[in-house]
Amino acid sequence: MSPPSRPESSRAPVLASPALLASLALLAAMSVQAETQIRSLTEVIVGHAVGGVTTDAVGNLYVADFGETVWKLTPERPERTVLASNLYGTSGNAVDNDGQLLQANFYGNVITRIDRKGEVKPFVTHGLRGPVGINVNRQTGDIYVANCSGNFVGKVAPDGTMTSFARSDLFKCPNGISSDRDGNLYVVNFRDNKMLKIDAQGTVSPFATISEKGLGHLCFREDRFFVTAFSSHEIYEVKLDATVKRILGNGERGIVDGAGDRARLSFPNGIACYTWAPRLYINEFVNESSSLPRRTIIREILLDLDK
Repeated sequence: MSPPSRPESSRAPVLASPALLASLALLAAMSVQAETQIRSLTEVIVGHAVGGVTTDAVGNLYVADFGETVWKLTPERPERTVLASNLYGTSGNAVDNDGQLLQANFYGNVITRIDRKGEVKPFVTHGLRGPVGINVNRQTGDIYVANCSGNFVGKVAPDGTMTSFARSDLFKCPNGISSDRDGNLYVVNFRDNKMLKIDAQGTVSPFATISEKGLGHLCFREDRFFVTAFSSHEIYEVKLDATVKRILGNGERGIVDGAGDRARLSFPNGIACYTWAPRLYINEFVNESSSLPRRTIIREILLDLDK
């Protein structure tokens, strides 16, 4: 039996025009929610651990290795150059209002000032106990230092003299320090998962609980903070209303580029908010434990900033 013939009224399928297809593709792309993504900026660097990360006004990155070295690089040309060496436990850092790098030396209990040519000079030499994070108030030029071993935040005068600014039982190795647009200070603890707020009088109060374990550093961009959850292998966003949201990682350790909870991080520590674009820069400790040789990597985060 021959197949039935198609009725004369039947028509072949109508093919969409290229313009229509392009419009449909655009609508589909717009309907997909963008996600914060991470990618490797350098190769794995052998023989180094993780200290602070900061950036200057023209976009240079400064990365410390918690050893004796500070590197300088740019996102466009991520080849590392040694800015300074022969330091002692290079931890947190910040660029002052003169464009010089302030570098904490955790084991040396000093802060050094490093100029653009890499010349190193002592700046704060007394009163520090395990200095890590450094914050510079852009309006006043005041400098604040988180002292992990001493569980306090110090304030540094222009001549390098330091006085105690904030002490509290809430401090559990205060590690990272940053400030909001009104000059309030915020600290994250390395020994627990707390973010604390410090007012102009030095009063410390709880602000947010982040992740489940110890934290690394933080930076502030526009209206929110970004925090490295060192022990949980994650990155968090914290808004000024204390709303907390995980933006990268899922708690599993690894080095996997990607978006959202599909990315993997390994002990993220230093973090810098980039001035010229919605990007962050972090360093990570690649080793699963403190085994030798130490290994680190520098990575770039492309932010999807919601309203």
